[in-house]
Amino acid sequence: MIPKLATDAIALSVVAGQQVQIAHGLGRQIEGWLVIYQTAPVAFHVQDPAADTRQTLILIPTASADVRLVLL
Repeated sequence: MIPKLATDAIALSVVAGQQVQIAHGLGRQIEGWLVIYQTAPVAFHVQDPAADTRQTLILIPTASADVRLVLL
C-alpha cells in the first residue's frame, strides 16, 4: 500500500541537532514524512520513537538547511 500525503508542504528552516516541532493536528499517528525540497543534504530522525504523534511530531535534523516536507 502506498501511503497518502496527509499535509501540504511544510516549510522549515532547521539547524543541525536542534529539535523541530511540527504541530499538525491530524489526530492520528504519523506514518512517516517525505522531504520534497532541501537546500543542503539533511536527514531527520524522530526524537522519541515511542512518542504520541497524533498532534505533534518532533524531529531532529542532521544538518542545517531550509526544507519542505510532507507528512504521511
